[in-house]
Amino acid sequence: GGGDDGDDGDDDDYFDEGDDGDGDDGFMRKNVIGELFDRASIDAVMKEWHKTLFELPAGLRMAVEMGLISTAQLLRWLRLEAKPNAVRTVARFAPETASRDFVGRLMADPAFLMRLGFEQALTLTAALSYEAGKRGNNFKKEMDLAAVNVTGLLAANAAVVWMLAPTRTFGAPNKFAWQSFLHSLPNHAFDRSGPLRQYTVASRLMGCGVKAAQLSAVGLAIGGGMSLATGALISARKSKDPSWEPSYQQPPLEAMALGMGAHLGLSANFRYQLIAGLDRYMAASLTGLTNAAIGTAVARTLNECIGEPIRLMLTGQPKRGMDWNAA
Repeated sequence: GGGDDGDDGDDDDYFDEGDDGDGDDGFMRKNVIGELFDRASIDAVMKEWHKTLFELPAGLRMAVEMGLISTAQLLRWLRLEAKPNAVRTVARFAPETASRDFVGRLMADPAFLMRLGFEQALTLTAALSYEAGKRGNNFKKEMDLAAVNVTGLLAANAAVVWMLAPTRTFGAPNKFAWQSFLHSLPNHAFDRSGPLRQYTVASRLMGCGVKAAQLSAVGLAIGGGMSLATGALISARKSKDPSWEPSYQQPPLEAMALGMGAHLGLSANFRYQLIAGLDRYMAASLTGLTNAAIGTAVARTLNECIGEPIRLMLTGQPKRGMDWNAA
């Protein structure tokens, strides 16, 4: 899924976007200047950066010619191209589809990498503290088992953040009608409408349903992979010492796979849909990236506190807490 930015969406008014700035802004609130899609404004930006239309990538050039890209989106891409860094390297040398999706997310949300990095750090901290608590003094001896669980949770978190992030992709080839249909849906229920693409309540609900199915499939794969890898490591240890037992028992393959599928498709999907709406509201309402960053950090930390017990319950893993037998 994905779409194009704009200020004339069916429900964008609920987020006070595209407002003329009149009225009381309140503490830490800002006036929002609408993004410009007209060709004259786009040409002015290109001239300021000493660029021509033909220097843009084919997909981006096509979007400009069709009036689908705003001045703000174009500026994000130009800034990305101007500085030699890891982000630009990925954008230039990654496979075409991956590069398009990566740049599309940065154009839709300049704070995407910050959000992803914070989520990964939060997941890593929570997962390591859980493993350390359950394994106690055996943590170092069972580092391989802990690493499997931590890696699986990092992959699951990255998948959720990536798949529900707003994106502005252009020129993506769609060979089949179902691909075009999926591309027309928003990545999350609160994504913005734009030129030639107006999201309705029905399309937003369908987008949520599609993401639930996709994330469930990802969860099944990750949960199954974690269970198989853990089982292989335990079997290898038992072959050397039949009396050895891990600090805590892993759920069976079916429980782990189905539990992770339900966790990502239902629980995580619902919670991160709400966070996406909160991010959009704060980005449009709060002054400066710092205030919005603090707000999203608090929300995501609370989300982790809510999500972990649900995941443990769905997968059949033991609750968080120090296992004194392992210690």
